Amino acid sequence: MNRVKFWAWTAVVCTTVSLGCSTDVELNAPYNRTPVVFSLLDAAQDTQWVRINRTWLGDGNQFDAALIADSSEYPADELTVRINERVGSVMETEWALIDTVIENKSDDGIFYAPEHQMWYFVPQDGLNTDAEYDLTIGIASETEEVSSTTNMIAEQIGNITQPPPGVNSFKLGFASPGFTTTYPDITFKWSSTAGASRYDIAVLIHVVERIWNDLEHTDLLEERERIVEWNLGSKSTEDDGGGEPLQKEVSGQRFFTTLATQLEVSPYITRVLGTWDEEVQIARALDFVLTVANDELSTYLEVNAPVSGVIQERPEYTNINGGIGLFAARATQGVYGIGYTTASIAHLKEDSVYAPLNFCTPNPFSDFYCD
Repeated sequence: MNRVKFWAWTAVVCTTVSLGCSTDVELNAPYNRTPVVFSLLDAAQDTQWVRINRTWLGDGNQFDAALIADSSEYPADELTVRINERVGSVMETEWALIDTVIENKSDDGIFYAPEHQMWYFVPQDGLNTDAEYDLTIGIASETEEVSSTTNMIAEQIGNITQPPPGVNSFKLGFASPGFTTTYPDITFKWSSTAGASRYDIAVLIHVVERIWNDLEHTDLLEERERIVEWNLGSKSTEDDGGGEPLQKEVSGQRFFTTLATQLEVSPYITRVLGTWDEEVQIARALDFVLTVANDELSTYLEVNAPVSGVIQERPEYTNINGGIGLFAARATQGVYGIGYTTASIAHLKEDSVYAPLNFCTPNPFSDFYCD
């Protein structure tokens, strides 16, 4: 027993001495640079984009390192990026992506700006919504390729039923006059599209703001178009086979509160709700828009949604083999140029809460016309 204690004590002393003899502590362990890939294919777009970055680890302040392009970007000549169009097991088309530099990144972030490297291709005949697309990235300094696969969202015209597409004179009513004003529920209806797993729902409200130099509104300083985004949440499907009836109900009062919370109240600002369509004789102000995500994108959005529970940790999601990130598909469907009822503009003009927003209508036959 004494001999065991002796060697145990000797080991502790040797360890203590060896650690105490050096003041150099290596904080950064050896690591491998990991590719970070992000791309959303959209069949409605002419140009398809892929962003490729890499993780890094270095000494010193990492916020300073983030401002250097070489920290997070591969040299373009080290990458070979390809996308294949595949129907079943048959390869239809292959594109070799081209590198470029985009100059629309905000300077306010912690990463390198305003430029960032992107890769793109332009499919002459568009993307096939019945196909799958395989992404492969070869890195000169690595032996294994980075890869991923995504399906597309089918192009299905007319799956929105309420508001009815193609009805040029359709109007939404957000307020009902009476002894007291009531706000009817607005119901939006559509059926799911093949390949789609999630719908983000929004109404875009088109407003023309007029900025005046005087309180009498006789000296116009500036006129500008604005879009107020009224987000209505999201809907997920049972599966991505398509044909599932979906709907979203919302109180008409939210139309008014959305405008009130997003627009500045000023006696020097007047606002026109929409634009006048002379041919159909209607003021068009609203777009009902569905932003559609396939299963990969839907899962990514769910995993990265804000955490409201006690447990703050969340799982990581990636569908990039040999890296991290997302390769998925999205689409946009909508009914555009929807009108509004006379009662809706009357409530904006006459209610004490909303009247300070100074709205009027471009309808020349209305009592609330913008003189």
